[in-house]
Amino acid sequence: MEQRRLSDRAAGAAAGGLTLLPGVLVVGFAFASGGYQPDAVALVAGALTVMLALRVALIGWPLSTLSAGYVAGAGALALLAGWTYVSGTWSAAPARATIEYDRALLYLLAFVACGSFGYSAQRFRWMLRGLAAAALVVCLCGLTTRLAPDLWATAISLEPERLSYPMGYWNALGLLAALGIVVSFGLTADDREVATVKVLAAAALPALGATLLLTFSRGSIAAATAGLLALIVVGRPRALLGALLVAAPAVGLAAVSVYNAKLLATTDPTSAAATAQGHDVAFVLAACATLAGIARAALLTLDDRMRRLAMPAALRRRSVAGAAIVLAAAAAVAVGITSGGPAFVEGQYDRFVHGNDTNRPAADVRGRLGDSGNNGRIQQWRVALDAFDREPLHGKGAGTYALAWERHRPATYQVEDAHSLYAEMLGELGIVGAVLVVLAIVLALAGFVFRARGPDRALGGAAAGCAVAWALHAGIDWDWEMPAVTAWLFAAAGLALAASHAEQPRPGGRVVGRVVAGVACLSLAVLPARVFVSERALRDGARAFAAGNCDVAVDRALDAVDAFNIRPEPFIVLGYCDVRLGRPALAVRAMQSAVRKDPENWEGHYGLALAQATGGRDPRPSLRTALRYNPREGLLVRTRDLLGSEPEDWARLAPKARLPAQ
Repeated sequence: MEQRRLSDRAAGAAAGGLTLLPGVLVVGFAFASGGYQPDAVALVAGALTVMLALRVALIGWPLSTLSAGYVAGAGALALLAGWTYVSGTWSAAPARATIEYDRALLYLLAFVACGSFGYSAQRFRWMLRGLAAAALVVCLCGLTTRLAPDLWATAISLEPERLSYPMGYWNALGLLAALGIVVSFGLTADDREVATVKVLAAAALPALGATLLLTFSRGSIAAATAGLLALIVVGRPRALLGALLVAAPAVGLAAVSVYNAKLLATTDPTSAAATAQGHDVAFVLAACATLAGIARAALLTLDDRMRRLAMPAALRRRSVAGAAIVLAAAAAVAVGITSGGPAFVEGQYDRFVHGNDTNRPAADVRGRLGDSGNNGRIQQWRVALDAFDREPLHGKGAGTYALAWERHRPATYQVEDAHSLYAEMLGELGIVGAVLVVLAIVLALAGFVFRARGPDRALGGAAAGCAVAWALHAGIDWDWEMPAVTAWLFAAAGLALAASHAEQPRPGGRVVGRVVAGVACLSLAVLPARVFVSERALRDGARAFAAGNCDVAVDRALDAVDAFNIRPEPFIVLGYCDVRLGRPALAVRAMQSAVRKDPENWEGHYGLALAQATGGRDPRPSLRTALRYNPREGLLVRTRDLLGSEPEDWARLAPKARLPAQ
C-alpha cells in the first residue's frame, strides 16, 4: 500500500512537471537563440526522450488516456519525423535531414509526453498560465535591455533598431509577445479564472504590447489581432467586457508611449538620450500595468453580473461572433478612411507584390508598420515552390532549402529558410511532408476548439487563438525552426487531444515489459546525442580556426567526426587548417570527404579548389562546380582569377584567396 502511494505521488509530480513543460521550453529556448541551433534542439529532444522512457518504465502507459485525436496527432508527427529522416536518402545530404529530424522529434516527444497522463481542465489551465508567465518573463527581459540598457546591456544585434533580445530574431520575439497577449487576454477574460490571475494577466498586457511594438514585426501584430479574434469567437468568454474595458486603454496608452519614443527605434538605441527616453517609457509601462491591475480588480463585480445573465447558447454564439466581425470590420473601415480607402488598399497590394525592401537604413523603422512590402518573401517562396515543382512527391530533402536558395537566388543576400513553413515543406519534403505538417497543425487546433465546448471554454479559446496566430505567422516566417515559439503548440495539443483521466495512473503491466518499452524509448535519444556532441565540438573547432589556433581546431573537428561522421563541416575545418599549415595533400582528402557528405554544398567545392591550388593541382573544375552551386557568393566572385590562371600561378594565387572565417 505504501509503495502504491509513493507511486501515485511520483505520477502526480510527473504530471505536474509536464504541465509546466511548455513554459519551461519557451524560457529555455528563448535564451538559447530561440532554439535555432542544432545542439539546443538535440539536448532538449534527448532530455524529453529520457523523461518519456522513465515514465514508461516506472508507470506504464494507461490506455484510458488514449483518444482518436491523440493517436492521430502523434501518428502525424511521428510520420513527419520519419519522412524527414528518410529524406536524407534522396537528398544526398543525410546530415541536414538528421538535424531537421531532431526538431520534428522534439515536437513529437513534447506532444506525447504532455498528453501521456490524460487531459484535465486543471492541468490545461496551469499549462496556459505557465505559457503566459513564460512569455512575460522573456518579454520583460527584452524590454529591460531596451528601456534600461544602463542596467542590462546586450550586444548590438543585426538590426539594432528592432528589439530581438533574448531570441536573437525580432520577428520570433514579436510572435512570442503576440502569443503572450492572446493567452493573457484569455485568462483575464475567463469568468472561471481566480481573481488573482485575472488581475495579473491584465497587468501583463502593457509590457507584452510594448515588446510587440518594439520588434516592429508587422506579421506578429497581424497574428496577435487574428489570435484575439479567434479567441473571442471560439472561447466566447463571459468576462470579455471587463477584460476589454481594461486591456484596450492600457495597451493603447503603452503603445503610444513606445511609438513616440523614437530614439528607441534607431541604430543606437542605447545612447544617453535614448536611455532617458527608455526610462520614461518604463515609468509609463509600470503605471499602465498598475492601473490595469487595479481596474481589473474593480471590474470583477462586472464579471459576476455577466455570469448571471441568462442567454440561449445559440444566441450567445451568434452575438459573440457578430461582435468579433463588427470589431474587425470597424478596424478595417477605420484604417481605410484614415489612409485613403480603396486607393490605399490597392497601393498596399501593389507594394506587397512588387516592393521588396522594407529595411531601408535611412528610413524611420517605425514607418515599416505602414509599409506592406514583402521584404523578399515572394522571392524566397518562389525558390521553395520551384523545388517543389521539380520534386512534387518527396521534395529535395529536409534542410536543403539553403542549397536551393544559394543556387537559384535572384538576390545576393543569404537566407537559410524559406520564411514560410508551408512553402518550405513543399520544397523540402514534397506534398507528403506538407500534408503531414498541416494535418498535425489542424489536429492541434481541433483539440483546442474541442476543449472550448464546455464550461472552461475560455481556456480552449485562448489556446485556439494562440494556435491561429502561430499558424498564420508560420506562413510568412521560419517559426518551425524556432522551438521557443513552436514547441508549446504541440505540447499543449498533446494534452488537449488526450482523453480525460480523472485519477493519477498507477503502474500497470509487468515490470519487464515496462522496462523493455522504456529502453526502446531511450533508443530515440541516440541520434540527438550524437548531433549534440558533434555540434558542440564543431562550434569549438570553428571558433579556434577563426582565432588562428589550428591545433585546437583540428582536435575538436576530429571529435565532431567521431560523434557524427556524416556531417561535412568538420572535414571543411580540417581541410582549411591543412591549407593554413601547408599540408595540401591532407587538405584535398579532407575536402573530398566534405564534398562526398554534402555534394551540392558550394563551400566543400570551394575548399577543395583552394586545397588543390595550394598543392599545384588544377583547381578550376572544383571552382566551376562551386560557382554553379552558388553563383552569387562573394568569396567565389573574388576568386574568379583562378579560372583564367596558368598552372604555375595556382600555388601563388591560392593563399591570397579569402577563407570563410576571414
